[in-house]
Amino acid sequence: MATKLLVIVGPTAVGKSALGMELARAFDSEIISADSRQIYRAMDIGTAKPPPADLAAVRHHLIDIIDPAETYSLALFLRDAKDAILNIKKRRSRLPIVVGGTGQYIRALLEGWQVSDAKPNAKLRAELEARATSEGRESLYAELRRRDHHAAQRIDGANTRRVIRALELLDAGVPGATAPRKIPPGYDALMLGIAMDRAALYKRIDERVDEQIRAGWLDEVRALAERGCRAQSPALSGLGYGELLAHIHGDISLEDAVQRIKYRTHRYARQQHNWFRLTDPSIRWFAAPPPLDEIKRLVACWLRGQTDAAQ
Repeated sequence: MATKLLVIVGPTAVGKSALGMELARAFDSEIISADSRQIYRAMDIGTAKPPPADLAAVRHHLIDIIDPAETYSLALFLRDAKDAILNIKKRRSRLPIVVGGTGQYIRALLEGWQVSDAKPNAKLRAELEARATSEGRESLYAELRRRDHHAAQRIDGANTRRVIRALELLDAGVPGATAPRKIPPGYDALMLGIAMDRAALYKRIDERVDEQIRAGWLDEVRALAERGCRAQSPALSGLGYGELLAHIHGDISLEDAVQRIKYRTHRYARQQHNWFRLTDPSIRWFAAPPPLDEIKRLVACWLRGQTDAAQ
């Protein structure tokens, strides 16, 4: 029998984590984070990790698993997520709930991407990083668009680390590096999406960024810098960290840094729609705030195997 997998998707700040907690409590479940930044320790505020009370109430996986200076890849996520699903279902007989906005992670997991674990090319990476500094990161992204338009659509051009990795794989000629071979994993997945009017979403994003600043995000970035993290560190390619680090170094004002974070997060939210489209028939979309009672009935029907549950 196929392993049932509940998946919650949608743009950043739309309320995925809150819905995940509601459903985890209702259906005795455990949550697997599909967020490429919540994996890092000591990066709590800027990544909007679940609060300690939620982490204590419901078991979470793939949060706080590596240090900010370490590198994490799609291949590692697939390995760790599959292990978590197996442990949750087979060993504890619980429902795994995948929650997150990193579209590449979720698509790769559900579609069975066969991802290369090719090691980084240190020489090429150094050359590309130097180019990003001298020519601007836009130069690297333009090259990626020329060489693999589809890969460029899936990657945020402001995420220099991911752009460099894609160029590395292209240079190495790794088969399926940017259009991976797929072997369906056979999950019985119910995908729930939360959507919000764009103007309202941007307002929510802006309010969250302001709250994160008030909660001490700048101090969080200072602490990372004191630990030796630099702009080139893998973790600091995440939304906002590079901008706040630039402010700490005296390159831009805090006001400018905050505004850049908001604009970049707006762009990221738009990009997430490339992974999860409202017209995708495999996703059941709900307007935010999601109707909890209706969704719980839907999930209960699906768990009972009623074939019309996901229609």
